[in-house]
Amino acid sequence: MQNAIERWKSLIDARAQQMDAAYAEIGSSSADYWNRRAQGYHRATRARTASDPFFQKLSQIVIPDTTVLDVGAGTGRFTLALAPLVRQVIAVEPNAAMLSYLEQEASAQGLANISTVPTTWQDAPSDIQADIVICSHVLYPIREVDTFLAKLSAAARQSCYLYMRALHFDAFTAPLWQHFHGDARQQQPGYIDALAVLYEMGIYANVDIVKTPGSMRFPSLDIAVEELAEHLILLQDEATRTELHELLASWLVKRDGMLAIPADEMVSAIIWWTPQHT
Repeated sequence: MQNAIERWKSLIDARAQQMDAAYAEIGSSSADYWNRRAQGYHRATRARTASDPFFQKLSQIVIPDTTVLDVGAGTGRFTLALAPLVRQVIAVEPNAAMLSYLEQEASAQGLANISTVPTTWQDAPSDIQADIVICSHVLYPIREVDTFLAKLSAAARQSCYLYMRALHFDAFTAPLWQHFHGDARQQQPGYIDALAVLYEMGIYANVDIVKTPGSMRFPSLDIAVEELAEHLILLQDEATRTELHELLASWLVKRDGMLAIPADEMVSAIIWWTPQHT
Protein backbone atom coordinates (compact mmCIF):
# COMPACT_ATOMS: atom_id res chain seq x y z
CA MET A 1 0.00 0.00 0.00
CA GLN A 2 1.36 3.41 -0.97
CA ASN A 3 1.90 6.03 1.66
CA ALA A 4 0.76 9.60 0.98
CA ILE A 5 4.10 10.84 -0.35
CA GLU A 6 4.48 7.84 -2.67
CA ARG A 7 0.95 8.32 -3.96
CA TRP A 8 1.68 12.00 -4.64
CA LYS A 9 4.79 11.11 -6.62
CA SER A 10 2.96 8.44 -8.61
CA LEU A 11 0.32 11.01 -9.64
CA ILE A 12 3.04 13.46 -10.69
CA ASP A 13 4.94 10.80 -12.64
CA ALA A 14 1.88 9.48 -14.48
CA ARG A 15 0.84 12.97 -15.52
CA ALA A 16 4.37 13.97 -16.57
CA GLN A 17 4.70 10.82 -18.69
CA GLN A 18 1.40 11.55 -20.42
CA MET A 19 2.29 15.21 -21.04
CA ASP A 20 5.77 14.39 -22.32
CA ALA A 21 4.27 11.94 -24.81
CA ALA A 22 1.73 14.53 -25.97
CA TYR A 23 4.42 17.20 -26.40
CA ALA A 24 6.65 14.74 -28.29
CA GLU A 25 3.76 13.99 -30.63
CA ILE A 26 3.59 17.64 -31.71
CA GLY A 27 7.34 18.30 -31.54
CA SER A 28 7.11 20.73 -28.64
CA SER A 29 7.83 20.85 -24.91
CA SER A 30 6.56 22.39 -21.68
CA ALA A 31 9.77 24.38 -21.17
CA ASP A 32 8.19 27.78 -21.83
CA TYR A 33 4.62 26.87 -20.88
CA TRP A 34 4.14 29.75 -18.45
CA ASN A 35 5.77 32.23 -20.80
CA ARG A 36 3.04 31.33 -23.27
CA ARG A 37 0.28 31.37 -20.64
CA ALA A 38 1.27 34.44 -18.58
CA GLN A 39 -1.07 36.91 -20.27
CA GLY A 40 -4.10 34.62 -20.08
CA TYR A 41 -3.35 33.73 -16.47
CA HIS A 42 -3.02 37.40 -15.54
CA ARG A 43 -6.35 38.19 -17.20
CA ALA A 44 -8.15 35.26 -15.57
CA THR A 45 -7.03 35.92 -11.99
CA ARG A 46 -6.77 39.67 -11.51
CA ALA A 47 -10.44 40.65 -11.61
CA ARG A 48 -11.91 38.82 -8.60
CA THR A 49 -9.17 38.89 -5.97
CA ALA A 50 -11.04 41.12 -3.50
CA SER A 51 -13.90 38.62 -3.25
CA ASP A 52 -11.69 35.52 -3.25
CA PRO A 53 -11.99 33.47 -0.03
CA PHE A 54 -8.21 33.09 0.28
CA PHE A 55 -7.63 36.85 0.19
CA GLN A 56 -10.56 37.46 2.52
CA LYS A 57 -9.14 35.06 5.09
CA LEU A 58 -5.64 36.52 4.86
CA SER A 59 -6.90 40.11 5.04
CA GLN A 60 -8.53 39.32 8.39
CA ILE A 61 -5.29 37.93 9.80
CA VAL A 62 -2.62 40.40 8.74
CA ILE A 63 -1.85 43.67 10.52
CA PRO A 64 0.17 46.67 9.26
CA ASP A 65 3.39 45.23 10.72
CA THR A 66 2.99 41.76 9.16
CA THR A 67 5.51 40.41 6.67
CA VAL A 68 4.28 37.98 4.01
CA LEU A 69 6.15 35.51 1.81
CA ASP A 70 4.25 34.60 -1.37
CA VAL A 71 5.77 31.42 -2.82
CA GLY A 72 4.95 31.00 -6.50
CA ALA A 73 3.51 34.50 -6.69
CA GLY A 74 2.73 34.30 -10.41
CA THR A 75 1.55 37.62 -11.81
CA GLY A 76 1.06 38.94 -8.30
CA ARG A 77 -2.59 38.34 -7.60
CA PHE A 78 -2.23 38.03 -3.83
CA THR A 79 1.07 39.90 -3.50
CA LEU A 80 -0.49 43.05 -4.95
CA ALA A 81 -3.70 42.72 -2.94
CA LEU A 82 -1.92 42.18 0.38
CA ALA A 83 0.84 44.77 -0.04
CA PRO A 84 -1.32 47.78 1.02
CA LEU A 85 -2.28 45.92 4.21
CA VAL A 86 1.15 44.81 5.46
CA ARG A 87 4.70 45.99 6.05
CA GLN A 88 6.37 43.86 3.37
CA VAL A 89 5.62 41.15 0.81
CA ILE A 90 8.39 38.95 -0.57
CA ALA A 91 7.32 37.38 -3.87
CA VAL A 92 9.15 34.25 -5.03
CA GLU A 93 8.47 33.54 -8.71
CA PRO A 94 10.77 31.82 -11.23
CA ASN A 95 8.97 32.80 -14.44
CA ALA A 96 10.18 36.08 -15.93
CA ALA A 97 6.98 36.72 -17.91
CA MET A 98 4.84 36.27 -14.81
CA LEU A 99 7.15 38.40 -12.71
CA SER A 100 7.08 41.23 -15.24
CA TYR A 101 3.30 41.57 -14.82
CA LEU A 102 3.74 41.68 -11.04
CA GLU A 103 6.46 44.33 -11.20
CA GLN A 104 4.55 46.46 -13.72
CA GLU A 105 1.41 46.40 -11.58
CA ALA A 106 3.37 47.17 -8.40
CA SER A 107 4.97 50.17 -10.09
CA ALA A 108 1.65 51.38 -11.50
CA GLN A 109 0.04 51.16 -8.05
CA GLY A 110 2.99 52.82 -6.31
CA LEU A 111 3.63 49.82 -4.06
CA ALA A 112 7.16 50.13 -2.70
CA ASN A 113 6.99 47.35 -0.09
CA ILE A 114 7.24 44.41 -2.51
CA SER A 115 10.53 42.62 -3.09
CA THR A 116 10.93 39.84 -5.64
CA VAL A 117 13.05 36.71 -5.68
CA PRO A 118 13.28 35.41 -9.29
CA THR A 119 13.77 31.71 -8.61
CA THR A 120 11.95 28.52 -7.75
CA TRP A 121 11.14 27.88 -4.11
CA GLN A 122 13.45 24.88 -4.19
CA ASP A 123 16.38 27.14 -5.18
CA ALA A 124 15.40 30.14 -3.04
CA PRO A 125 17.75 31.08 -0.17
CA SER A 126 17.03 28.96 2.89
CA ASP A 127 17.15 31.96 5.21
CA ILE A 128 14.11 33.72 3.71
CA GLN A 129 11.52 34.20 6.44
CA ALA A 130 8.26 36.03 7.00
CA ASP A 131 5.49 36.06 9.57
CA ILE A 132 3.04 34.44 7.17
CA VAL A 133 3.90 32.18 4.23
CA ILE A 134 1.33 31.70 1.48
CA CYS A 135 1.38 29.33 -1.49
CA SER A 136 -1.55 29.50 -3.89
CA HIS A 137 -2.15 26.80 -6.55
CA VAL A 138 1.55 25.96 -6.80
CA LEU A 139 2.01 22.45 -5.41
CA TYR A 140 0.34 20.47 -8.20
CA PRO A 141 3.45 19.65 -10.30
CA ILE A 142 5.94 19.51 -7.40
CA ARG A 143 7.29 15.96 -7.13
CA GLU A 144 9.37 16.34 -3.94
CA VAL A 145 6.37 17.70 -2.11
CA ASP A 146 7.50 16.88 1.44
CA THR A 147 10.76 18.79 1.00
CA PHE A 148 8.85 21.73 -0.51
CA LEU A 149 6.35 21.81 2.35
CA ALA A 150 9.05 21.47 5.01
CA LYS A 151 10.83 24.51 3.56
CA LEU A 152 7.57 26.48 3.58
CA SER A 153 7.04 25.59 7.21
CA ALA A 154 10.59 26.53 8.17
CA ALA A 155 10.17 29.96 6.55
CA ALA A 156 7.07 30.89 8.55
CA ARG A 157 7.40 32.63 11.91
CA GLN A 158 3.66 32.44 12.57
CA SER A 159 1.68 30.40 10.04
CA CYS A 160 1.56 28.79 6.59
CA TYR A 161 -1.38 28.94 4.18
CA LEU A 162 -1.92 26.73 1.13
CA TYR A 163 -4.63 27.27 -1.45
CA MET A 164 -5.51 24.21 -3.52
CA ARG A 165 -8.30 22.89 -5.69
CA ALA A 166 -10.45 19.89 -4.92
CA LEU A 167 -11.21 19.39 -8.61
CA HIS A 168 -8.98 20.65 -11.40
CA PHE A 169 -9.86 22.27 -14.71
CA ASP A 170 -8.62 19.06 -16.31
CA ALA A 171 -11.64 17.27 -14.89
CA PHE A 172 -13.86 19.52 -17.01
CA THR A 173 -11.70 19.41 -20.13
CA ALA A 174 -11.06 15.65 -19.85
CA PRO A 175 -13.58 14.80 -22.62
CA LEU A 176 -11.69 17.14 -24.96
CA TRP A 177 -8.39 15.47 -24.04
CA GLN A 178 -9.94 12.05 -24.66
CA HIS A 179 -11.32 13.24 -28.00
CA PHE A 180 -7.99 14.46 -29.33
CA HIS A 181 -5.51 12.11 -27.63
CA GLY A 182 -7.53 8.93 -27.23
CA ASP A 183 -6.69 8.27 -23.58
CA ALA A 184 -8.03 9.37 -20.20
CA ARG A 185 -6.47 12.54 -18.77
CA GLN A 186 -4.10 11.90 -15.88
CA GLN A 187 -5.23 14.17 -13.05
CA GLN A 188 -3.07 16.29 -10.76
CA PRO A 189 -2.98 15.89 -6.98
CA GLY A 190 -5.67 17.82 -5.11
CA TYR A 191 -5.97 19.35 -1.69
CA ILE A 192 -6.84 16.00 -0.08
CA ASP A 193 -3.52 14.58 -1.29
CA ALA A 194 -1.62 17.54 0.19
CA LEU A 195 -3.49 17.15 3.46
CA ALA A 196 -2.49 13.48 3.61
CA VAL A 197 1.16 14.36 2.97
CA LEU A 198 1.10 16.98 5.75
CA TYR A 199 -0.43 14.44 8.12
CA GLU A 200 2.28 11.95 7.22
CA MET A 201 4.86 14.67 7.99
CA GLY A 202 3.36 15.15 11.45
CA ILE A 203 1.66 18.44 10.52
CA TYR A 204 -1.99 18.39 11.59
CA ALA A 205 -3.36 21.19 9.45
CA ASN A 206 -6.66 23.04 9.52
CA VAL A 207 -8.91 23.10 6.45
CA ASP A 208 -11.59 25.42 5.13
CA ILE A 209 -13.55 24.27 2.07
CA VAL A 210 -14.48 27.22 -0.13
CA LYS A 211 -16.21 27.82 -3.45
CA THR A 212 -15.21 30.32 -6.12
CA PRO A 213 -16.59 31.19 -9.56
CA GLY A 214 -14.96 29.25 -12.39
CA SER A 215 -11.97 31.29 -13.56
CA MET A 216 -11.39 29.62 -16.94
CA ARG A 217 -12.99 32.40 -18.97
CA PHE A 218 -12.18 33.85 -22.37
CA PRO A 219 -13.00 37.18 -24.04
CA SER A 220 -13.59 35.50 -27.41
CA LEU A 221 -13.88 32.10 -29.04
CA ASP A 222 -10.62 32.61 -30.92
CA ILE A 223 -8.75 33.23 -27.65
CA ALA A 224 -10.46 30.20 -26.11
CA VAL A 225 -9.20 28.08 -29.01
CA GLU A 226 -5.68 29.45 -28.63
CA GLU A 227 -5.48 28.94 -24.87
CA LEU A 228 -7.22 25.58 -24.73
CA ALA A 229 -5.11 24.24 -27.59
CA GLU A 230 -2.11 25.05 -25.39
CA HIS A 231 -3.78 23.55 -22.33
CA LEU A 232 -4.67 20.37 -24.22
CA ILE A 233 -1.25 20.13 -25.92
CA LEU A 234 -2.62 20.17 -29.44
CA LEU A 235 -0.95 20.71 -32.77
CA GLN A 236 -1.48 24.32 -33.84
CA ASP A 237 -2.50 23.52 -37.41
CA GLU A 238 -5.60 24.77 -39.20
CA ALA A 239 -7.44 21.43 -39.14
CA THR A 240 -6.99 20.95 -35.38
CA ARG A 241 -7.90 24.55 -34.60
CA THR A 242 -11.04 24.30 -36.75
CA GLU A 243 -12.10 21.09 -35.00
CA LEU A 244 -11.47 22.59 -31.56
CA HIS A 245 -13.30 25.77 -32.57
CA GLU A 246 -16.39 23.74 -33.48
CA LEU A 247 -16.29 21.75 -30.23
CA LEU A 248 -15.84 24.84 -28.05
CA ALA A 249 -18.58 26.76 -29.85
CA SER A 250 -21.12 24.21 -28.62
CA TRP A 251 -19.51 23.61 -25.19
CA LEU A 252 -18.57 27.00 -23.74
CA VAL A 253 -21.27 29.16 -22.18
CA LYS A 254 -21.68 32.93 -21.97
CA ARG A 255 -21.17 34.37 -18.50
CA ASP A 256 -20.71 38.04 -17.54
CA GLY A 257 -19.77 39.00 -21.08
CA MET A 258 -17.17 36.22 -21.35
CA LEU A 259 -17.07 32.64 -22.57
CA ALA A 260 -16.63 30.13 -19.75
CA ILE A 261 -16.41 26.42 -19.14
CA PRO A 262 -19.84 25.08 -18.06
CA ALA A 263 -19.09 25.04 -14.33
CA ASP A 264 -20.70 27.63 -12.08
CA GLU A 265 -18.14 27.22 -9.32
CA MET A 266 -14.89 25.56 -8.34
CA VAL A 267 -14.32 23.88 -4.97
CA SER A 268 -11.01 24.62 -3.27
CA ALA A 269 -9.44 24.34 0.15
CA ILE A 270 -7.52 26.73 2.36
CA ILE A 271 -5.08 24.65 4.39
CA TRP A 272 -3.18 26.29 7.23
CA TRP A 273 -1.01 25.41 10.19
CA THR A 274 1.30 26.91 12.80
CA PRO A 275 4.83 25.53 12.41
CA GLN A 276 6.39 23.96 15.49
CA HIS A 277 9.95 25.27 15.29
CA THR A 278 12.51 23.66 17.57
